[in-house]
Amino acid sequence: MRANILAVLRPVIAATALTVGIGHRVAAQDTSTVRSASVTYLSGASIYVSAGRTDGLVEGQELSVIRHDSTAATLKVVFLSSRQSSCEVVRGTTDIAVGDLVRFTPSASSSPSKQVVAVRTSSRPHRLSGPGLHGRVGGRYLLSQTAPSSGGFNSPSLDLRLDGNGLGGSPLGLAVDLRTRRTAATRSDGSSSVDGHTRVYQAALLWNAPGARFRMSAGRQYLTAVTWVSMFDGALVEVGGSHLTFGAFGGVEPDKVNLGFSKDIQDFGGYVQLHNKAGRGVPWSFTTGAVGSYAAGKSNREFAFAQASVSSRVLSLYALQEIDYYRPWKVSLGEKSISPTSTYLNGAIRPAGWLSFNGGYDNRRSVRLYRDATNPAIAFDDAYRQGVWGGLSLIGHRTRVSGDVRFSDGAGAGKATSYTGSFGLDRFTPLHLSLTSRATWYQSRTSADSLGASLKNNGQIYTLRLGGDPWQAIHVDLEGGLRKDNNPRNSPPSSSITWYGLDLDISLARSWFLSLSGQREKSPGFTTNLFYSSLTWRF
Repeated sequence: MRANILAVLRPVIAATALTVGIGHRVAAQDTSTVRSASVTYLSGASIYVSAGRTDGLVEGQELSVIRHDSTAATLKVVFLSSRQSSCEVVRGTTDIAVGDLVRFTPSASSSPSKQVVAVRTSSRPHRLSGPGLHGRVGGRYLLSQTAPSSGGFNSPSLDLRLDGNGLGGSPLGLAVDLRTRRTAATRSDGSSSVDGHTRVYQAALLWNAPGARFRMSAGRQYLTAVTWVSMFDGALVEVGGSHLTFGAFGGVEPDKVNLGFSKDIQDFGGYVQLHNKAGRGVPWSFTTGAVGSYAAGKSNREFAFAQASVSSRVLSLYALQEIDYYRPWKVSLGEKSISPTSTYLNGAIRPAGWLSFNGGYDNRRSVRLYRDATNPAIAFDDAYRQGVWGGLSLIGHRTRVSGDVRFSDGAGAGKATSYTGSFGLDRFTPLHLSLTSRATWYQSRTSADSLGASLKNNGQIYTLRLGGDPWQAIHVDLEGGLRKDNNPRNSPPSSSITWYGLDLDISLARSWFLSLSGQREKSPGFTTNLFYSSLTWRF
């Protein structure tokens, strides 16, 4: 757990701002009208989904991220375009990944005319999204202590996020994400250190809102169409029509450690995207392009990519393929001139309202995950991420039972086979309780012993989460778990880790949100306590 907690201090993970808030709770969903979409990309704390206003979404609506055939997280729509939406996590896990399945019920008031009526008749003094300048200012505090005598750290921080479009009635917009933090750590030997810094994750000027025919942005930004490049300092231009969009970009990558401006790595590329006409038929898109990355005048990476997504009531699919070109000096080191590299496929088929099949394949070499803390179950999923999997779900009005099998071989953890079963109940009793449980049994092969015999490690993971809304403005989550390992290379060979925690989200008035979270983890020889709190004002 110590390694997981200290991971909070890393720049990549610090790129997540936990923005908490409890919006208006939507009514229980009718499974006959539930639609599917997928997470298309991540931008700091923003989660982008392949469904927008024409698919029936409205600002403030909640969506469910489905993982292991149960609700892993709840998203809230913050900004909308015709074909996509920008969301934030309000409940559940924060380790959202590209390709995750999202389900929602189209709003009955999603047509433009009905939206205007809703705005004009609303008694609220102002909106927290839409045209104009909006954002959030927040303070967070994270405390971790490990006993006995293993030290810990405390980390207060401040965050500022600004999002604007249609400023002053013009096509100008902006995106700013600024975060400052001071971390004081105490080590097991009694020594201490203090690390304080301010980092800019986004500072871009935009011309026209997303979804318009012409869009340009300049400054520090996230490249949404090319997942490998992610953050860069430069310019992006997009020109699109009803079915076709062209894009081109160029810039430099920030310093990997401190996110300072750097000219060491330059990135250039272009892409073309085919997509459905806004508001017509099933949402789908196909994007292909090429990227060149250069360092000190030499090729850092040159590759082509293709990605596709489709979201309907019956089918949800996201696929990504990258193909690298290696120059002669790399070929002489053993690489092939043309080499398929990263491949990712995640899909679900729902032939009937009560039945769903899912499967996927992942051999990506590295994946950027945004989270503030982990538990042993998340650590296991990360370690055995690469591989192939498949399963099915039985879906009731408020229940879900599922099972899947996964064959993994990657991320440095060796080969493994795991079987997972899960059960979920959604919004039952007057308190709108939700229950999610998971059980995983796994066996992995590790390195051979001194005689050359293969060693096997086996274990189990059990998790349970119970959440509810005792009042409209309050959401509570109780969670816990047990991980048992039997590894002949360890002494003793058998060990177990338990953890449990409490999360409390409170909406204070309309614009203030308070989050409190505590977690305790017990592992052989150590007990780690983690406390997190945040207060956010949205405007």
